[in-house]
Amino acid sequence: QLRRRKPSFRKVFRRLFEEVVRQCIGKGLVSGRLAATDSTHVKANASRASEHLVEIQPEPGVYWERLDSYEEEGLQELEKRTGHRRKKRTKQIKRDSRRSHKRVSRTDPEAGHMKRPGKPEGQYYLSHQTLDTDHGVILGVTVTPGDVHDSVPYLDHLEQIHRDVLPIQAATADAAYNFPLAHRVLEEQGISFYVRPQPFADRTKSEFKRDAFSYDAENDVYHCPNGKELRVKGLYRSASGVYWEYWADRRDCRSCPFREKCLSKNDQRGARKLLDTYFRPTVRRHLARQNEPDYLDGLRKRQIWCEGTFAAQKWGHNLTRVLRRGLEAAEDHCLLSATALNLKRMIRCMG
Repeated sequence: QLRRRKPSFRKVFRRLFEEVVRQCIGKGLVSGRLAATDSTHVKANASRASEHLVEIQPEPGVYWERLDSYEEEGLQELEKRTGHRRKKRTKQIKRDSRRSHKRVSRTDPEAGHMKRPGKPEGQYYLSHQTLDTDHGVILGVTVTPGDVHDSVPYLDHLEQIHRDVLPIQAATADAAYNFPLAHRVLEEQGISFYVRPQPFADRTKSEFKRDAFSYDAENDVYHCPNGKELRVKGLYRSASGVYWEYWADRRDCRSCPFREKCLSKNDQRGARKLLDTYFRPTVRRHLARQNEPDYLDGLRKRQIWCEGTFAAQKWGHNLTRVLRRGLEAAEDHCLLSATALNLKRMIRCMG
């Protein structure tokens, strides 16, 4: 009743969690040398029988404000390289969505319908946690509906810890957090990024996939299987990123013996195009280290500490399901679970 009648009382759970983290830092249990991030599903207090279909409303893409600044930076670079630039956009980029409807619960509309490979399907919340790998102290907790991708809250979540809790020297995460913008932002903050590479899904309908093209880093061109060059001629912006457009010359494609294998039947452009992320140099610098000992050690510590912490919370600290309804109640629940575990680890280390 107190939580229901006095919304300001909710802040006490966040303050309690932050106070325990401050005590752990004061006792030297946290260094910030390596921060590991992962998420786990927590069942909402809602059954699948309460679900109904709701039309998805168009919304701005994730990190669209950040991407706007990088897009302008890319357009200036494009003008230097090619001597021309397209007009500045006047409309926001909407989020890419292949679905027109989503499943929403009538009893808890703020939960999300989770459907992931190897995970249970239904109404869930996601508890995103970042912990210090010295003694497993949880530094930050963010809760989202179960249908939100892990990458959506990652940068804001990590930057809040880096700014308000303690400076982070290196961050590690699994493949779900491997998106180009994260590499660029964390490098600008001076944070090393150890992330498991994400497999690339090539959806082109032609027989020649991206692997058939070789990249010449010195001249910044791609070479096609026929030995012709694809050069930068544009900058493409989507809701999730900024990309260089590499185009082949139409005259080369017109006389190419591999034309039928390289271009799809419905291709009206008459030339092959490749997209490459604008943040490619940063991504390649980070992933070039993936076989180094400190990189592999960061991935190993993330798996041990994150998976072990979630197992301990689900077994002994009630992180299996949320008892009350709503996103704020779910956050209170996850904060209390993290606070209890931090207290036990602080006591064990000080003992």
